[in-house]
Amino acid sequence: MKTFMKHIAITVKLLMVVLILTLPLQTKAQSEGEFAVPLTDPGKRGKLIAQLNTGSITVKGTQRKDVLIKYMVVEGNKHKDKDDESKNGLKRISSGTMDLDASENSNVVKVGSDSWSNTMNLVIEVPSGFDLKVKAYNDGDILITDVQGEVEITNYNGEITANNISGSAVASTYNGDIKISFDKLTEGTPMSYSTYNGDIDLTFPSTFKGSLKMKTERGEIFTGFDVNLIKTGPVQKKETKSGTYRVTIDDWVKGDVNGGGPEFTMKNYNGDILIRKK
Repeated sequence: MKTFMKHIAITVKLLMVVLILTLPLQTKAQSEGEFAVPLTDPGKRGKLIAQLNTGSITVKGTQRKDVLIKYMVVEGNKHKDKDDESKNGLKRISSGTMDLDASENSNVVKVGSDSWSNTMNLVIEVPSGFDLKVKAYNDGDILITDVQGEVEITNYNGEITANNISGSAVASTYNGDIKISFDKLTEGTPMSYSTYNGDIDLTFPSTFKGSLKMKTERGEIFTGFDVNLIKTGPVQKKETKSGTYRVTIDDWVKGDVNGGGPEFTMKNYNGDILIRKK
């Protein structure tokens, strides 16, 4: 029993069945379910590592003593094969399978799917005092709520939203907005946020202390705080190996809030940067 509690590995194989006689061709078939993953030591802090290649991930902090994983698989329309005519008169009863793997070891829970062909949406409930590392790639957004810990979020094609966060959060995506609201910040912790296409919208408590480093190529910067802007100018560099003398222009906007503190870096290309005061 102790061995089971120290390491539990769960593999959920999802077989999606489409009944051609009862569903229109354009209908998407769904398979869904849920299961709980026990923790080795429910009284101690844990960590969730979640990753999807295709789909959305939602993580909610709760009063649970374990981790609850809810999944929904949405099957998209398949491309017709060249030899479809050879299948005339046959009924398709399966469109493939998808695997969802979950494991736990020493309060570290890993959840993920390597599938690229089908979309999976995950809703995961964790104890509120959990650290998170969440990553998605295609066709999905990431939403985090009510978590107290270290949060690391990576997306590629999708939005990142985190609400009621106490602790620290770093986030990056390529296509999508980043919107994070903090209830409380871990003192002395630097954080960074970056996207290419999208706004960066951050909300901090009124007591927030930090040194801002911001850059947007095709957008504007707005803030609800009084910011003591720091002048930047040409930076002189000499490369000792080649003897080359180089001057670079630092076009970052820098400033201190409430006397300054750890560095908060924000960078995007197409989009605004908004810093709100709660």
